[in-house]
Amino acid sequence: MVEQLTLIAGAARAAVAPALGGALTLWTVDGVPMLRAASAEAIAARDPLGMASFPLVPFSNRIADARFDWAGEHHAIAPNFAPEPHAIHGIGWTSAWEVSEARDDRVVLTLDHAGDARWPFAFAAEQIVALTPDTLTVTLTARNLEAFDAPLACGHHPYFPAAGARLRFAAERRWPPDARMLPGDPVEIADRQVDFAVAERALDCAFSRWDGVATIAWPERALRIESEVDHAVVYTPGGAPHFCFEPVAHLPNALSVTVAPGASHRATMRLIAQPVSVRA
Repeated sequence: MVEQLTLIAGAARAAVAPALGGALTLWTVDGVPMLRAASAEAIAARDPLGMASFPLVPFSNRIADARFDWAGEHHAIAPNFAPEPHAIHGIGWTSAWEVSEARDDRVVLTLDHAGDARWPFAFAAEQIVALTPDTLTVTLTARNLEAFDAPLACGHHPYFPAAGARLRFAAERRWPPDARMLPGDPVEIADRQVDFAVAERALDCAFSRWDGVATIAWPERALRIESEVDHAVVYTPGGAPHFCFEPVAHLPNALSVTVAPGASHRATMRLIAQPVSVRA
């Protein structure tokens, strides 16, 4: 069993598994699940795709064929999402993180990456998970350890219960995937509004220039999602008991966030439990 750290704030509970990609395995408020809880089977199998949420660093979503060019050099990295030929979600979600601080309501995890076949550039990441009685905040920061500008970005991959869920947010464009699950031609969203019942639409789609606030309403609870990054990926697998709204810093297959030597990129995800009547 992977060791888990439990956070408590009032009637809220959260749990983090540092050795399992620094993933969250649980968040409940008054006993009600606000994230999909990781099953005992998923934890025992060390399956990051079965967690409640995991960190995305140094990139999110897919890099086509696990290959890219940077500063005049060609890089081939390890594909990690068979049978697809792509690399996906970076390396944080499959790495063991160190615990640098653990309190009742706050955990700080760190990850030092020297560069390897999974990702060629060195960086240091820090993940702060903080809990209050109604809010879970995850702040992910990555610092470039190279002596040159390098691609480096942070994001988040939470899973939410799908039953009865309605998702609302605003964005400028959506990027439907092509046959290889890479972004196709963008589609302008005329009124900027995205609003649908999760059970009625199957999506695996990126959105750009979202306004940093999304809401999820269930019959018995509601949730507000806030983040400063301006892209998001929505994954609503048809018939599944979960779905994802992922705040990210760039489109799939676009290493568009560049960080100078010694500088950092940060992405904060704030999840706020709200009364069921709050569904704006």
